[in-house]
Amino acid sequence: IARPGRATYSASKFGIEAVHESLSHEVKTLGIKVLIVEPGAFRTPFSSRIITPARFDNGFSEAYKGTAVEQMVVGSRQLTSIPDYVKGDPDKAARAIIKATVAGYDYLRMPLGTDCVIALESKIADLQRDLEATRSIATSTDVD
Repeated sequence: IARPGRATYSASKFGIEAVHESLSHEVKTLGIKVLIVEPGAFRTPFSSRIITPARFDNGFSEAYKGTAVEQMVVGSRQLTSIPDYVKGDPDKAARAIIKATVAGYDYLRMPLGTDCVIALESKIADLQRDLEATRSIATSTDVD
C-alpha cells in the first residue's frame, strides 16, 4: 500500500511483488512454489534506523516544509523505540513462514499481522470500488 512520502519504498515493494507474481507462473509447471510474505508492523528496530540526508538539519530541504515528506521524516524521527501499538511478533512471523513452507501452502501471498489484514481489506475494497466505478468505461473500449 503506497503511503504519502514513501513513493520509492512503495515502488520497490510493488516491483518485488510483481517479479514474484510473474515468477510464480513461470515455475509452477516445474513444481516450484513462490511465497510473497507481506508483513505489517513488527517489533523490530527498523523504524528507528531510518537515515535522512546529513546536509539538512531537519532531514529534508525547505521545499518539503508543510508536505507529506515533512510529516514522514518527523514521524520517523520520533520513533526511537518500538511503539506500544506495534503488535507484530517477529518470532511468531518466522514460525508461520517456516510452517507454511514445510507443511505446504496453496496461496501466493501471506499477510502477517492484524494491521496487514486490515490494510489489505481496505486496499481490496478500494480496488473493487474503482472497478465498479469504471466497469462500463472499461467494457466500452472493446472492438465491436
